[in-house]
This record gives sequence, structure tokens and C-alpha cells, in this order.
Amino acid sequence: MLNSLFKQILLRSGLVKEAFAQTLINPLGTGATFTSVVDSVINFLITIGIPIAAVMVLVGGFQMMVSAGNPEKISSGKKTIVYAAIGIAVILAGKSIIVLIKNVLGAS
Repeated sequence: MLNSLFKQILLRSGLVKEAFAQTLINPLGTGATFTSVVDSVINFLITIGIPIAAVMVLVGGFQMMVSAGNPEKISSGKKTIVYAAIGIAVILAGKSIIVLIKNVLGAS
């Protein structure tokens, strides 16, 4: 009773507003499964990773262009391009491996 009385005093004084239950909306949509979540994450990483790798190829080319014949800077530019190409290959291979595993396991 004391707890209820204290609650009424707080509510009427305006110091505290009564909280009402809110429903949460699932950001993944209704019926989200593990495979759909994995697909969403992989597609997001591809969407972010491919443009970043493409920009890194451009950075490597720029490093080589402004190297002024310095072998160390040319080597650095080549490494940047190679690592960006490896990154693109890993991203695409990752998606392919996920699709292959889904097909083997019979996931939709």
C-alpha cells in the first residue's frame, strides 16, 4: 500500500511520468532466420568492401604515379594494389563459399 501511495504521489506531482509498454519492431523483418541474417551481413560487407578495395587500387596507382622513380614508393604502390586485389578476391570467395555451404546443406 505504501508503494502504491508513493507511486501516486510521484505521478500526480509530475516528477515522474508513467511508462507505457512499447512494442519493438524487428529490423530484420518478420520471420528472420539465421540464414537470412547471415545473407544480410554478407551483402552489407560486400556493399562496403568492394568500393573500399576499388579506392585502395586507385590509392596504389596514385602512389606509383607520384613516386618520382623512387623504388620504395613504387613497391609500396604495387603492394597496395596487390592487397586490394586480394581483398576483392576474399570478399567474392566468401560469398561463394556461403552459397556453396547453403546448397550442400539444403538451406533456402
